[in-house]
Amino acid sequence: MCRYFSSMLSKIHNAINQINTRKYNSFYIAGNIYNFGFSIKDTELFPQIFLDKFQKKIGKNKDLYVPTATLNLTENRGKFSNKNSKSYMMGIFSEFIRKKRLSFRSNHPLWSFAGLGKNVKKVLKGTSYSAYGKNSVFERLLKRNTLFISMGKPHKSMGMLHYAEHIVGVPYRFNKEFRIKVQIKNKIKKQYCILGVRFNSNKLAKDDNKKIVMKLKKKKIFKIIKLNKGELYCADYNLLVNELINILNDNPKIWLKNEKVDQKNYIDD
Repeated sequence: MCRYFSSMLSKIHNAINQINTRKYNSFYIAGNIYNFGFSIKDTELFPQIFLDKFQKKIGKNKDLYVPTATLNLTENRGKFSNKNSKSYMMGIFSEFIRKKRLSFRSNHPLWSFAGLGKNVKKVLKGTSYSAYGKNSVFERLLKRNTLFISMGKPHKSMGMLHYAEHIVGVPYRFNKEFRIKVQIKNKIKKQYCILGVRFNSNKLAKDDNKKIVMKLKKKKIFKIIKLNKGELYCADYNLLVNELINILNDNPKIWLKNEKVDQKNYIDD
C-alpha cells in the first residue's frame, strides 16, 4: 500500500470517527467529494472507502440517504427511469449510492432520493407528488432522527432549504406543475408532480446562501470536521430545518442578493 493511499485512508477514518452517529438512526449525506482536494485516482476510490468505514461505524440497523434529483428534466423534456436516470449535479457520492445493487430510490421524477439500509423503503416509497410538501422525503426525514452531513461547505448541498422555503411561503418561489415522462418497465407514462420554482426574472439573483450559512454558523448549528483540504459539515437535521424556518420567518427574502426587490417588480417581468 503506497504511503499516499494510506494517508487518505487514515484521513477518512479519522474524520468519520469524529462524527457523532450514536444517537441518530438516519444519515442524509450530500455535497461533492471534489471539495476534499484528493487526487483524481483517490477521488475515484473515495466513495467505496467512505461507505465501508461509515457503515461499519453506524452498524446494520441504520440508514443512509443521498439526493438523486433530476431537475434537468424540467428543461430537456427527457424521461425519468427510477433505475437508470443519472442524478443531475448531486455529486459523485450520490451517484455511487444510487448505482449500488441494494440501493432503493424514491419515485419523484424531479426530486428523488436513494438510500441504503433496513428502513429506506419505508421512507422512500409512496412519497408525495410535491417535492417539498407534505409527505415528501424532506418531511419524512424529520421523523427519522436524522443527521445531515455535507461533503464540503453546505452552501450548495442544503436541499432542505427548499422545504423550509415551502413551509414559510417565500415570495420568490411558487409551486409549478409538471408532467414528466416516466419509464416503468417497458411502458412510458406521464407522471404529475409539483416543484417549488423561482419566478423567472433577472431581478431575482441569489447570493449562493452566503447570508443563511453565516447565520447557521453563528448559531453553531454545524460541527465542522477537517478532511484533507476540505471539511465535513454535520448538523442535526431537525435542528437545521427548524433554524432555516426561523431564518426565513425573520427575513423571507434573505436568499436573494437584493432583499429590497418587491414581488410586484418581478412577477410579470
